[in-house]
Amino acid sequence: MNPVTNCLALDKCSLRSLTLQEWHTLLALNVTSLPQSLPPSIPMYVGMPVILRLRNLSTDLGITNGSQGIVRKIFTSVCPQGLTYATCVYVEFPNSKVQLSDLPKGYFTITPVKWTFTTLLTRPDSSTPDKVHISRSQLPIEPAFAVTGHSAQGKTLPKVLVNLSEGG
Repeated sequence: MNPVTNCLALDKCSLRSLTLQEWHTLLALNVTSLPQSLPPSIPMYVGMPVILRLRNLSTDLGITNGSQGIVRKIFTSVCPQGLTYATCVYVEFPNSKVQLSDLPKGYFTITPVKWTFTTLLTRPDSSTPDKVHISRSQLPIEPAFAVTGHSAQGKTLPKVLVNLSEGG
């Protein structure tokens, strides 16, 4: 089995450098209900099914929001605070027409995208929170071990497991 790499979001403050404690505070924020938000972490391993979210990277090649693929290679780096983040992932989109030089057919390079938000953050040496603007960089993918009925509409799925004993 392939090892799991937990790829954290790379958060940056527009006014100052973040301490490790502040970074952990930002990673613990629940921002998933905000529009176009990016997750604080993505556990990944080579061979993991993923879905592209929030972005149409190439409509001509069929790499659009909701496209399903498989992680083939993970590139990471370590920030000055010692936390691991993803710099790039090779994802195979089996139903895509993509053919990039130096990569097998169907492989596409996914790089982090940016999302900005504003929050209150208290410095370790202060009791008064500051209003800060945060720029979060994270891969626009999420694990895809299961899909909802809505996201499955229009897809050709080779195998489907459905519980027919429940529902109306």
